[in-house]
Amino acid sequence: MSKQLYKVFDEVEFKAQLLTKYWNNFYTEISDHLPDTYQPEMQELSIKLDEALSNLVDQFRNPTLTLATTGTTSSGKSTLVNLLCGAEIVPVAVSEMSAGAVTIEYSKEKSLIIHETPGALWECGEWRGIREEKIYQRLYEAMISYIENRDKQPNLACPQSTIFYPFRLVKESQLELPQGTRVKIIDLPGLAYVGDRGNADVIKQCREALCIVTYNSAETDAHKVKSLLQEVAG
Repeated sequence: MSKQLYKVFDEVEFKAQLLTKYWNNFYTEISDHLPDTYQPEMQELSIKLDEALSNLVDQFRNPTLTLATTGTTSSGKSTLVNLLCGAEIVPVAVSEMSAGAVTIEYSKEKSLIIHETPGALWECGEWRGIREEKIYQRLYEAMISYIENRDKQPNLACPQSTIFYPFRLVKESQLELPQGTRVKIIDLPGLAYVGDRGNADVIKQCREALCIVTYNSAETDAHKVKSLLQEVAG
């Protein structure tokens, strides 16, 4: 699998380099025949193309694999994330605990960042070398604070957190990923009811991720489950 990916990446990078060469030749030739008034526009096109191709090549040399969990409320999303991590670092509760998105990026060193968000009533900052129980505790406090105050402060932004952690999915798996690949797991909030636009908007921000969708198997209303899952996938 890894060799096939490398082959695809190399082919795309080679074509990008060819495109750069062809454009440079065309640019040199056409510039000699254009009035000076066109030169700034041609230079701008050249710069934008160079930036776009450089960005493309960088993404292939340093790809990112993003796995996200979402679904209905209380459906085991955070439990699944903890299983993939090999540690209980994301808060789990019988009722809905998700508040905002929690991103876990693979790293040999452990750290937690609770990002500054508008109106935050919880402690924000960065903690390096933090233990698993402390990660859990700080996330729990931020989520509870948001859940308890969001109705009283409609403009309160939900917590946004990033955890750097040597999680099980990479550490103990047989994944053959290209060298330099960054791996992220994102715990997205669930949909509590049909038309839950707040959490739906957060979920839509991660459309490029490979999503695992869960649902509450104890829910007896099949129509509700179907409608919620359609909103998640929509």
